Amino acid sequence: MENKLIFALITAVIAVSGCTSTSTGDTGQFELLISDQPAAIDDFDYLNVEFSHANIFMDNESNESEDVQRVSLENTSAVDLTQVRNLSAQSLINTSLASGNYSKIELYSERINASVDGEDVEVKIPPKKLMITKPFEIRPNETTSFVFDIQVVLRGNQQNNQGYILKPVISESGVAGEDIGVERKGVGDRDQRMNQTEQPQQPSNPSEQTQ
Repeated sequence: MENKLIFALITAVIAVSGCTSTSTGDTGQFELLISDQPAAIDDFDYLNVEFSHANIFMDNESNESEDVQRVSLENTSAVDLTQVRNLSAQSLINTSLASGNYSKIELYSERINASVDGEDVEVKIPPKKLMITKPFEIRPNETTSFVFDIQVVLRGNQQNNQGYILKPVISESGVAGEDIGVERKGVGDRDQRMNQTEQPQQPSNPSEQTQ
């Protein structure tokens, strides 16, 4: 599985953004990871996606009504999709969720900032939300990590550029370790690598050092 964005998402009975809680009784931990499939992502200098909230749908066998857990993402850092390629994934939310079977996840974006070749570009989510319908289970006192794979694609072509859009990739999404494999990526990984790269190399011979 290539170019993945991964968010870790866990909700409480009352959704609380960015909080981590210990599961007890009939709750378990749910982590949502974001990953990025290859397409037009190589065009971008950066592609920062800020999310406003997420909806997680519990599977209701009676089909009489939908049990939805809403998670606020207003205080969550933006995810740069250019930094979660290949098997990389970034955790967005980690909290508790009632145990049971779930069927669908929706992500709503508040703002997208992107640049291609040093120029600002517009990236849209046509239906205003990213949605994946795929079953998963939250087990009591266990952690479930769900990978939400996103792809950015170019409408038209380079000569007839009609802008970029984001869309979910259902086939590359699912429970980490069961449906798909993933490598967790920390938010500061890129800066750490850059700092290491930019450090000047010291001469191997001490006599070559400037006095």
